[in-house]
Amino acid sequence: MKRLALLSALSLALACAAPPPAPAPAEEAWSEDDDWLFEEGPDPAERDDIEGSNRLTFGFNEGFYQYLADPIATGFAWLVPEPGRRAVFRFFANLESPVLFVNDVLQLAPLDATKTTSRFVINTTVGIVGLFDVAGAVGIERHETDFGETLAVWGTPSGSYVVIPILGPSTARDTFGEIVDAVLQPTSWFLSPGQQVLIRTSNGLSAYDVERERLDALRATSVDFYAAIRGAYLMDRDARVAKRRETRWWRSGGAADETGVEASAD
Repeated sequence: MKRLALLSALSLALACAAPPPAPAPAEEAWSEDDDWLFEEGPDPAERDDIEGSNRLTFGFNEGFYQYLADPIATGFAWLVPEPGRRAVFRFFANLESPVLFVNDVLQLAPLDATKTTSRFVINTTVGIVGLFDVAGAVGIERHETDFGETLAVWGTPSGSYVVIPILGPSTARDTFGEIVDAVLQPTSWFLSPGQQVLIRTSNGLSAYDVERERLDALRATSVDFYAAIRGAYLMDRDARVAKRRETRWWRSGGAADETGVEASAD
């Protein structure tokens, strides 16, 4: 799930890295409503309490991707045609459905829980164990959530930005959420540790194959690739958490933001 979140964050970061649009013609009238263009959000660096160690881990991850993940992903792409690679990605995404369902329930989101169950049943049967997204084709779209978002919905702040070896960007809260989600994964109940490593590696490989072109593009256009990834991840993660919070019916009145500061409701 985190890899899918990073994929979304990379798309956002690439959009931010694109050349700015041409300035508006001088004759256009200025409006005070345009002041939002100059408003800035919180500096991501202020949420990076362990930047030194994070950069070391980030450097290790870059080496891992360059010398191990990239060659393996290249070989995977050579051996398996693109439709097959996307089918593998969908298969592992389908395996995450029970984790999604548990978090939907914990977030008191019955409609999402129903959609997750419907998608799992349809794609596991008609979609041949999730290789095909039949549920999406009939209008039951997939959504993403995890235990980190569950904690956020109930008011837990994100804590410091963290870079996890191999897995990449996260936060203190979401790192704990990753552990809980891993325990909730059905494969952890009946597979040996060695088999789980193989499954997780295959899952990571299929996800990395999807996002590595965006990673390469962002790397080539960034002055500080670490800061670009950090800003993109935190911006995307904050947006996802805010969306989940605002749809929860009991969160009326003030709600703590990602830094733990109480914010008034609109």
